[in-house]
Amino acid sequence: MKLRLVSTVLVFYYGCAAAQTGDTTIHPHREADLIDFLIKTFHVTLKERAVKKGELYFSVVPSSSNQTGRNVLVSAINAAFYLGEPGSTYISSIYFVPYTNLSKQYGFMSTQNIWTANNSWNIPGEFKIQKLSPYSYGLGSNSSRADRFVIDYDYIRLYLTGNIKLARYLFAGVGLNYDRQYKVMQLDLTVTPSAFEQYGIGTGPSSTSTGITFDVLLDSRRNSINPDNGFYSTVVYRVNPPFLSNDNSWTSLYIDARKYFSLPTEKRNILALWGMFWASHGNVPYLNLPGTAMEYNARSGRGYALGRFRGRQMLYLESEYRFTFTNNGFWGGVLFANVQSFTEPASHAFHYVNPAAGFGIRMKFNKTSNINLDLDFGFGKESFNFYINLGELF
Repeated sequence: MKLRLVSTVLVFYYGCAAAQTGDTTIHPHREADLIDFLIKTFHVTLKERAVKKGELYFSVVPSSSNQTGRNVLVSAINAAFYLGEPGSTYISSIYFVPYTNLSKQYGFMSTQNIWTANNSWNIPGEFKIQKLSPYSYGLGSNSSRADRFVIDYDYIRLYLTGNIKLARYLFAGVGLNYDRQYKVMQLDLTVTPSAFEQYGIGTGPSSTSTGITFDVLLDSRRNSINPDNGFYSTVVYRVNPPFLSNDNSWTSLYIDARKYFSLPTEKRNILALWGMFWASHGNVPYLNLPGTAMEYNARSGRGYALGRFRGRQMLYLESEYRFTFTNNGFWGGVLFANVQSFTEPASHAFHYVNPAAGFGIRMKFNKTSNINLDLDFGFGKESFNFYINLGELF
């Protein structure tokens, strides 16, 4: 049933999207994607069209994940497009992700990375409205499954930034970050008072934080959906001042750096490296502390559930080797490893690390936007997670 639904959606997409060829043969040495496969299967013929600005390239996949520690049903929708000429403008993308587990978890997420003509402006953003009941394990990197309890809450997140070009790859801007957690309850407590209650900041029935961000961006990736080479680095300083009606006054510093190396082989082989440092200061609400997959775009910590580790400061490193099985790029795979560490609540120092590793399979979903369908399996300490996504995780 799921495969039939995927095929139906893709055929609809295929009739609406651009840039496919009328040749219905999948050539072994020509780049191919799932649309080519459907052309061959359903004997559809389209006229060849060039990639140009203003056209949308949709990709839709019903899928599932257990990123929060509990299985949910997900529909991942990606819209990719150029707001300027492709030769002088990076590709823009928007993700829409509605999900539910038909019980206590449901919501809608949207992330965007917009590039205006000639990359004059970069406008990243994220919107979430969610009902969550994830496990929490307290603070630091030395917790175990015996420490876990459930925090049930509703969550609204709205992040939007405008970065203006200063030089070829250099941008700077300001943004607004809004977080509201409400209807907050603890469930399945094994120890009282819990680590949540002991922390004591932002642990009431609701918590609201409105922050102004100051951003610096370096980005040479022509396609952030699936980079072949280049680099990405951003520094985001967030201030939550009292005049914005914040429940608590706090600041945070987020530093993210990524580098992509295209290896000299006949097939596509990419080495991707990612490093992140996230620090918070002041009266930071518990649910706003740095945590596993709690950053913008929620991609860290494959192998562990959302919020598995949490603390005042976070260090994160990940590497991934991406390769193709077939000459036409239709099938590929990845091998990845990551490590995360958080400061301990008593010493405020990094004492423990939590590694994870795994592998994944890639299928070229749309060669026009270069988006892959991803199936990843991640293994951590006392932990296993699987992920189905559109586009590379970083």
